[in-house]
Amino acid sequence: MAAPSLSRLALTHTLVALFGMGSWAAVNGIWVELPVVVKDLPEAAAFQGLLLLLPSPTSVPTGGPRPGLQVGASGVEEEEEKEASLLQESPSQVANATSSPDPEACRLLSAHSAYLLGLLAITNALTNGVLPAIQSFSSLPYGRLAYHLAVVLGSASNPLACFLAMGVLCRSLAGLSSLSLLGILFGAYLMALAILSPCPPLVGTSAGVILVVLSWVLCLGTFSYVKVAVSSLLHSGGQPALLAAGVAIQVGSLFGAVAMFPPTSIYHVFRSGKDCEDPCGP
Repeated sequence: MAAPSLSRLALTHTLVALFGMGSWAAVNGIWVELPVVVKDLPEAAAFQGLLLLLPSPTSVPTGGPRPGLQVGASGVEEEEEKEASLLQESPSQVANATSSPDPEACRLLSAHSAYLLGLLAITNALTNGVLPAIQSFSSLPYGRLAYHLAVVLGSASNPLACFLAMGVLCRSLAGLSSLSLLGILFGAYLMALAILSPCPPLVGTSAGVILVVLSWVLCLGTFSYVKVAVSSLLHSGGQPALLAAGVAIQVGSLFGAVAMFPPTSIYHVFRSGKDCEDPCGP
C-alpha cells in the first residue's frame, strides 16, 4: 500500500484543524465578551441562547478539552500507524496477537479505562456545567475587570495546558487523581465565593481580585490538563475508547448543567448585587 504524499497529509491536517477550530472560535469569542454583554445589552443573559444556533464542536477527544482541533489528524495518524505495523508483522504474529488475548490484562485494562472515563466525565461536568454557572457570581462582586480577566485568562489557560501536556504528559492514575483533587479545591473556593455573593471575602481589595482571577486560571488550567492527559491515554484504546470518551464528555456535561439549574434558576442560592447599591457596606 503506497504511503500518502506529504502534500496530501499536510492538506488533510490543515482541513481537520480548520474544521475543529471553526466552532470553538465562535463559541469562545462570544464567551469572553459576556462580561460586557451581560451588563450592557438589554437581552442580558438570554443572549446566551443564541449560542444554540452555532454548530457544536465535535465531542470525540484525542488531544484535550478542545477535542475538535486534533481528532481528525490523530485519526489519520492512528490508521497510518496501524497499517504500518500490520505490514511489518508476519501473518502468524498478527493472528496470535488477535486470537489469544490475556483475560487478566483485559480485565485490568477495562478497570483502568473505566476510571479514566469516570475522571473525564467528572472534569467535564465541572468545567462545562458547574463552573460556568457560577463564574459571574464569584467574580463580579470584585468588579467588572476581575470578571473580565477571569473569563479571558481562564479561557487562555485551556490551550496553554494543552501545549504543556504535549511536552510533559502525566500517565499516572495517582498523579491525575491528585491534579483533579487540586482542581476541585480551587473549584470549591470559587463555589464558596459564589454562595457568599454579593459580599465574598476581601471584596473591594486588590488581594480579592488577584485571588479570584488566579483561582479561575489555575482551576480551569488544571482540569484542562487532566482532560488532555486522560484523552491521550484513552487514545491508545482505538475507536471504541474514543467513542466511550465522547459519551463520557457529553454525559458529564449534561449532568453538570442539569445539576446547576435548580440552585441558580429555582432556589436562587446565588445572588447578584444591584447597581448603585453597596450591599456590603455598614
